[in-house]
Amino acid sequence: HKRKGDCQLLLAMGKRQGFGFTAVNAVEDPTGKPYSSTRVRERLAAGDPKGAKAVLGREFEIEGRVIGGDKRGRSIGFPTANVRLGQYTRPAFGVYAVKVAIDRGRDWRDGVANLGNRPTFAGTDVLLETFLFDFSGDLYERRLRVRLIDYLRPERKFDGVEELKAQIAADSARARKVLAAA
Repeated sequence: HKRKGDCQLLLAMGKRQGFGFTAVNAVEDPTGKPYSSTRVRERLAAGDPKGAKAVLGREFEIEGRVIGGDKRGRSIGFPTANVRLGQYTRPAFGVYAVKVAIDRGRDWRDGVANLGNRPTFAGTDVLLETFLFDFSGDLYERRLRVRLIDYLRPERKFDGVEELKAQIAADSARARKVLAAA
């Protein structure tokens, strides 16, 4: 059996190098499936942050510094704080109800976020664009922690700015309801 052989090899290496080794069985959830990073990535890729939370024991977070953008959100009444994903696992592109902490603070603010490449404006960079409800202030260069609470819909291209504005308003209303019930 491969696992037993791997354990014996590690035990022998440990003895030679002067450290001990203990093998433990995988911890399983109530359904008998092992908790694993693979399951977390699968749930996120499927647009299921609640399923990822069940495996992690907490909400999945993306943390990063707010970068400058095109300022389109501000011009249409929905200013966003933009964060690059970097090496983070890429959850399904789309719109999420989110909780946000600023500069590692403990106060969590409600918001709505789009994760993707902004196809309406032919974007190419993958960004997390977060609109914080009832917030005004400058977030440039500040650090955000964005918790993905619920997936609202897939990212899509809109025919124009007015259609996009209407959808952001609808997404915001739905996110507020989801977060109020969370």
